Amino acid sequence: MTVALLVCQILVGIGAAFGAYYLVMALPLSPLPAPPVPGTDKTSRFAVVVFAKDEAAVIGALLATLRAQDYPDDAYDIFVTADNCTDDTAQVARDAGAIVWEREDREHISKSYVQNWFFARFKTEAADRYDACIIFDADNLVDPGFLAAMNRERNRGHEVAMGYRLTKNPSASAVAGTHALFWLLQARLFHVGRTRRHLPCLTVGGTGYMFDLKVLPDGLWQTYSIVEDIEFTLNSIADGHNVVFTYEAKFYDEQPVTWWQSLKQRYRWSLGSLQMVRYATPHLLRTLPKYGWRHVDATLFSIGSLIQGTSGLAGFAMTLLLGAITGQWARIGLITLASTIVGYLVVAAVGRIVLALEHRWWPGAWRAVAVFPIFTFTWAILYVVVLFYQNRRWSFIPHTHVVSLEQVTGQLPTSEPGDPAVA
Repeated sequence: MTVALLVCQILVGIGAAFGAYYLVMALPLSPLPAPPVPGTDKTSRFAVVVFAKDEAAVIGALLATLRAQDYPDDAYDIFVTADNCTDDTAQVARDAGAIVWEREDREHISKSYVQNWFFARFKTEAADRYDACIIFDADNLVDPGFLAAMNRERNRGHEVAMGYRLTKNPSASAVAGTHALFWLLQARLFHVGRTRRHLPCLTVGGTGYMFDLKVLPDGLWQTYSIVEDIEFTLNSIADGHNVVFTYEAKFYDEQPVTWWQSLKQRYRWSLGSLQMVRYATPHLLRTLPKYGWRHVDATLFSIGSLIQGTSGLAGFAMTLLLGAITGQWARIGLITLASTIVGYLVVAAVGRIVLALEHRWWPGAWRAVAVFPIFTFTWAILYVVVLFYQNRRWSFIPHTHVVSLEQVTGQLPTSEPGDPAVA
């Protein structure tokens, strides 16, 4: 038991060091400097690609915001992939003027399969007409300045850029609020620190991002995990491409409203992150000597799920071993309880600080702050679960929150998104 305890302590120590590294990367919390003026005013031609699955209820609002962009109409086209749809998604998209490609494949169901299929067709039928692609999910709403902001990023020489992800339904439930808070936390404590250090951001987040077509190997989308966005990002970094974050490109995303939806979604993310050990880490390690620290950072992220899962499991085992060796179960129980209370308060405080830093608030935001520690704790459990239970089947979460961009921005009376962070 003494040897087992030592092994557990080492694993917990590795997990603590991993967490400390990410804490340092988040600092300082001061605003980002203003982005540099683009070196050219070239107008890029964008293929705006929307991936939809039975989303006739929400896709019309997205397409309306895309048609209302402050960007030349002849400089972008909208493609919609209607994937195994059983509703009127395809027709709604056609009526809104989108180019619709319908996919029927009941055997290969996940966003990776859909994107692999789309870009194989896109390469032969349309790619030569565009400079870059912008990806959205059908439930999104897009700020009028999004395409212009992404054009500026291309003109600054950035090959992959992600936008500022906000939430269109943060008040729908405490769960939706915690997801809204999570995305704000990721922007402020995860992406901003890397932007400040001129390191690539490590995940484009699945929607609201742009990439130059030359980033795709052979012009094809080649991902095989259940988190195609992380796999794409890490392999793009391994190939030497930069990935940046910009507050200037704002968009709104729908979040899960129930705990069951949230757990299913985060289970997929956790399992997919674990898959990066297979699908991304080897490529990063091969190219690490060439690119140095930027690839060290990406490699650490690629094994992050494994580190968090094993250190969490080791922490639980260490508690049991200490009790078995010392017999001081009551004392260990009190220490564990006290640590849990302190951890709860710290995580809640971090959530509230992020809202203050991002100048964000909405009706019911206090519920999100109060529940955020539970959200974080259940995610830690999921990192352990995926070490033993790995269900790779794609689980579809329906999107039903129908609202216009004007309604969303009217419900969130706050300072202009991103201003405090880029002042």
